[in-house]
Amino acid sequence: MKNRIIKIMMGAVPLFSVAAVLNLTAVNTTDAQNVGVPQSRVAVIDIKYILENHVAFKQAMEGLKVQFDQAGEQLKAERLRINELEMKLRELKPSTQDYNQLDEEVNRAKADWSINANKQKKEIRKRESQILWKVYYDVKTETKRYCEQNRIDLVISFNGEPIDPAQPQQVVRGVSKPIVYHQPGIDITPHILASLNNQTNQAAGPVGGIGVPPQR
Repeated sequence: MKNRIIKIMMGAVPLFSVAAVLNLTAVNTTDAQNVGVPQSRVAVIDIKYILENHVAFKQAMEGLKVQFDQAGEQLKAERLRINELEMKLRELKPSTQDYNQLDEEVNRAKADWSINANKQKKEIRKRESQILWKVYYDVKTETKRYCEQNRIDLVISFNGEPIDPAQPQQVVRGVSKPIVYHQPGIDITPHILASLNNQTNQAAGPVGGIGVPPQR
């Protein structure tokens, strides 16, 4: 499920095409020739990488999967019960009172099953959307804070996953990337991810080593 959400997020939802756009005017007081000249810096961020390593996001998706599996088991059990009723119905003579009563029960059970299945599907999608929005808001908020502290004016979403030349789909994806090159130092992904995971860690209790930005 998590992989499906990530794919939807990276493909259908364009919310992360620009993670943060800030208009900041800074003055370099150490160089007289640059006084009054705005500082302009660009950074990149890998949203997919953050999703794959965001502790709170993974926990939320695991919880959603448990909910999804439980609902699925309930629907499966009800479907088996309906199948048993249908088998009994086939043993009865049509147009008899017993047949008509059981036929009505089967049809009602099928209708209820479809309603419950659609309800569960909508609920799961709603929860997925809520989790996705929460992650987006957290990433956006933390990126804004980091950019304000480091005088970064623009953050662009990119995919830093390496391309396997033996995989045609990956090659097509690679040549389609809007960013051909970026200096490694402008990738703020590890810093944003470490800060987000620190926030989760502080809420759950201290664990050593979380504050160190992960190596990509």
